[in-house]
Amino acid sequence: MGVIVAIATHKGGVGKTTSASNLAAGLARSSKGKKYLVVDADPQANLTATLFPHERRDYKGQTTLAHVLGGTAVLDEAIVETSTKNLDLIPSHIDLFEQESYIQGTPRALLGLDAAFRQSALLNNYDMVIIDCPPNLGTFMSNALYAANYVIVPVAAGDKYALDGLRSLQNKVQQVNVVKTERKTELLGYLLTRCDMRTNVAKTIVKTMRDTFGDQVFSTIIRENTEFGKAIMVNKTIFQQELRASGAEDYAGLAAEVVSRVAKASKKRDLLEAQLATESESPSAEVVVS
Repeated sequence: MGVIVAIATHKGGVGKTTSASNLAAGLARSSKGKKYLVVDADPQANLTATLFPHERRDYKGQTTLAHVLGGTAVLDEAIVETSTKNLDLIPSHIDLFEQESYIQGTPRALLGLDAAFRQSALLNNYDMVIIDCPPNLGTFMSNALYAANYVIVPVAAGDKYALDGLRSLQNKVQQVNVVKTERKTELLGYLLTRCDMRTNVAKTIVKTMRDTFGDQVFSTIIRENTEFGKAIMVNKTIFQQELRASGAEDYAGLAAEVVSRVAKASKKRDLLEAQLATESESPSAEVVVS
């Protein structure tokens, strides 16, 4: 069964959607018979603009996540194949904004996406699902974090205010975990993006992050690269835009590191659960009083 990884931050301009699309493409490109799904949970639908196969399919009338969370469709009906082999998409739509007001105050405000996954067998068809969250701490981020096994937090090294608000996101994950009855959402890692190591700001942020969070920070950094802007303008991933770009190299490296981290985290979690199960089944020792 595939694991679910949310990419979440409530700060804009950190490369969240760029990371979601290019990580997903990097995973699919490096896969050997594996399949990946990316879910656009942002009503702005920027990820959808990049990955939706406009050249062979009409977006108008397409079933989207707005229909799923609105209760008029199931996840399977929203899946489309992207132009990247082994990568599928569940698109978003601006109508998702309207759904937020309808589901607030109902269980779907937190459980909607998780319930949609549970009602579908699609996790059996994918090795990993990537969710692109909206850049806020609202309803759809809550949905994504509740459904996810892991979360990746992008941090822009080119922004001197990059570290502001990390505590708010950490608190959000903790709040979601309080009400999760099964496996909790774990931090997979902090991802340093927009890194121009020629600048003192980037050097300072990278050092601060590594000193503060240690190996919770991905070894891979995403270097600043003009090819990202060009790719966005023509609705392409960095791999489709320029394979020789540093960005393509960086996201390929990140894909490999994500696979490795998920495997290690899953093994650690499985061992812990097995240990707890064994301990609960063991009879308590009798105390003999002489």
